[in-house]
Amino acid sequence: MSQPIVVCLGYPALLQDRYVERTRAVDARVEVVGLPVDAGADWVTVPPDKPHVEPPPWALGCADERRSALARAEVLIQLHTPKDLMALAPRLRWLQGIGAGVDQFAAAGVTRDRVVVTNASGVSSRSMAEFVIGRLLQIWKRFPEAEAHQRRHEYVRTYGRSFAGSVLGIVGLGHIGSAVARLARAMGLRVLATKRTVSAGDRDGVDEIFAPARLHEMLALCDCVVVSAPATPETHHLIDRAAFAAMKPGAVLVNVARGSLVDEAALLDALASGQLSAAALDVFETEPLPKDSPLWDAPNVLVSAHSSVSVDRYVDDVFDLFEDNLRRYAAGEPLRNAVDMGALGFG
Repeated sequence: MSQPIVVCLGYPALLQDRYVERTRAVDARVEVVGLPVDAGADWVTVPPDKPHVEPPPWALGCADERRSALARAEVLIQLHTPKDLMALAPRLRWLQGIGAGVDQFAAAGVTRDRVVVTNASGVSSRSMAEFVIGRLLQIWKRFPEAEAHQRRHEYVRTYGRSFAGSVLGIVGLGHIGSAVARLARAMGLRVLATKRTVSAGDRDGVDEIFAPARLHEMLALCDCVVVSAPATPETHHLIDRAAFAAMKPGAVLVNVARGSLVDEAALLDALASGQLSAAALDVFETEPLPKDSPLWDAPNVLVSAHSSVSVDRYVDDVFDLFEDNLRRYAAGEPLRNAVDMGALGFG
């Protein structure tokens, strides 16, 4: 008899019967276990970028069940991850991330010589691109100012700027950056981007691609800059004081990647000096954003709580990807969205 493929559903929303049944239906060898959480516990708002102790605070009453599931897991799909995952899950061979970021798995010590890591890159790209364009519309069309005048019953004209003819720069032309590029070009913007390795078709969506070493050269040309690169050791504080100094005066910054890519102290100084005219931030170096952070009240800053992705269909879309990958795994075929952890600077 063939060895079972023990699949651990480590994302609480996937413990519903419909997801469990679909997982079992993939292959007769599949056995499903799960990582439960305490009833009523708040795990949704916990930032996933820092590995947690096992059991985490939101699952203290399920410690034994969780440890047993991890000990047997060959396949694991999750977002939050334990610090000592490799020791807790000695049979783990494939890890599917719920999101595009994988920095939490690297921080947990996941080794690429033993575990294949796949992510959900591309699943959220369209909705995140819509968010980026929406924020730029708010800023360039001056919607917040118009709303403020309405609240004060002031009939004041707030003329905005045109999208057509403006230049948008994308730092990291992955799935999200490419989706932003498509929407931006449809609105008449000229689109520039940085990318480590240029593949066939990349140039179809942008006007010019710059190597990472030419980042500052690109920034000098842009009216707005969208940060959508992965968080790696190399991209920590990629947008620093030198980067802000290189930007066109009055540029706009939008960050939907990770907070670690932007030096927040340098960002505040760039806003105060007018070098940067506005910023839309969905991610921060510390999440949740501390109540005493100066970013809350900084002029021309739009803050959102790591929510640029639309979630109305997200879990179903991620599970579709996972289900297809599980069929591939059972058949010994290459997996979609495999992450080259070495290329990202992880061990």
